[in-house]
Amino acid sequence: MLGSRIRQLRQQKGISLTNLAEKAGISKSMLSQVEREIANPSVDTVRAIALALEVPVFALFLDESGIRNGLVRKADRLRLNVPGSHGERELLTPDLNRRIVLVDAQLPPGASSSPSPVIHRGDTCLLILRGSLQVHLEEEEYILEEGDTLYFNGLMPHYYVNCGDSVAEYLAIASQEWER
Repeated sequence: MLGSRIRQLRQQKGISLTNLAEKAGISKSMLSQVEREIANPSVDTVRAIALALEVPVFALFLDESGIRNGLVRKADRLRLNVPGSHGERELLTPDLNRRIVLVDAQLPPGASSSPSPVIHRGDTCLLILRGSLQVHLEEEEYILEEGDTLYFNGLMPHYYVNCGDSVAEYLAIASQEWER
C-alpha cells in the first residue's frame, strides 16, 4: 500500500521517478523498489519522500479511494499512522486534499509525536484539550496545558512529548500550501 500511494502522489503531482528520487536524496532504483512494494523503506526514507512530495508523512499511509465532502461522522474518521509514534490520530476533515487539515491526537504519558523532529509546508496551530504537552520547536521548548494554543510555521523542525501523567489530547490544525 505504501509504495502504490507514493506512486499515486508522484504521478498526481507530475513528478518523474528520477526527479522524486533526487529530491528525496535516494537512488532511483530504491524509489522504484519502494513503489513496487519490493523494498521496505526506513522511517528516514519515508520522511524524505514525504518532504519531497510536499505532503505530511501520514498522507503516505492513507487510502483516499473514498474521498468525501463536508461531513465526517465520528465513526467514519480516518486513522493516521505515523511510523515511530505511539500516539493515536484521527483525521477530522474529509481527506487531506483541503487547504486546512484538522487532526485529533492522543499521546500516552511519555510518548512522542514522532521519533525525531519533522517539518512540513504550511502553518500549524495546536490546541490542548486535556493533559499537557512539551512542544519542541527548533531550539525552543514550550509546556502547553489544557486550553493553551501554539501557532507556528511547519517548516520549523518540531515534535511533541506528553510530559504529564495522563493521556494528552490535542487538536492539530495545519494549513496546506500547494497548487490546486
